[in-house]
Amino acid sequence: MTEKQERLVKAYDAEAWPLYGGRFAEMISAAFVPRPAARVLVLGGATGLLPLALARALDADSHLSTFDSAPTLVAQARRRIEADPANAARISIAEVSAAAPLPVAPGSFTSAVFNGGAGEGTSADDILIELSRALRPGGQLIAALPLRGSWAEFLDIYRGVLRDNRKPDSLATLERYVATLPVDDAPAAALERAGMRNVQMTVQRWELLFKSAREFFFAPVIELGPLARWKAIAGRGDEMQDIFFFIKEAIDAYFAGGVFGVSVVAGCVSATKA
Repeated sequence: MTEKQERLVKAYDAEAWPLYGGRFAEMISAAFVPRPAARVLVLGGATGLLPLALARALDADSHLSTFDSAPTLVAQARRRIEADPANAARISIAEVSAAAPLPVAPGSFTSAVFNGGAGEGTSADDILIELSRALRPGGQLIAALPLRGSWAEFLDIYRGVLRDNRKPDSLATLERYVATLPVDDAPAAALERAGMRNVQMTVQRWELLFKSAREFFFAPVIELGPLARWKAIAGRGDEMQDIFFFIKEAIDAYFAGGVFGVSVVAGCVSATKA
């Protein structure tokens, strides 16, 4: 791991995880039901904090497989888990493409977990299908996902800047991105339609506060989270730079002398495979 990657990982653990990913992980842990000799899949294992927390709740005959698409996070997860010899032998770690099916056999896990606070990019429907495919009959599915309304204050400013700068293609791409965030209890409804049983969903809301646009864009929770995807919506090179300059100016103008509050809406859905 390079020095820059090491700094990013430390920033992720110290700042991004407590403010965002860790909140989703807490919802997962509250819904998780340990089973004897369990086989647990964790998608979005990040730097290993969630997989270790779940592994510590399991018996010695259980095994946990954790997957993430970010190489730097996977590398840190390996180091963290190897430093915990009591659990290291029971946890396997792999890097996977966010767009590819999971490299697991159907029906091979007693529990399948997704932490949507560890990254963005895959649709909720695709994730729920993959988790269900991996489960044995009677297995538990848990997914903690950002819902519609997350980042709303920033996205409203983004829309306004794109309209003012006459960027209809980017505006349409932004709306498609927003549409990937599930509405309210849509994940629970999707699982019920798929025949899952004991479907339950909880929702939490909190706010992230920033003193300026600069603090917002350079906060690890943003820089290491959705920022790359937001920038891709605006285009490339100078075009993207111009749009984000105008967004920065708008944030600092609207919230001068105050704080820029950005909402997070998290839903955690759990169900049993019939």
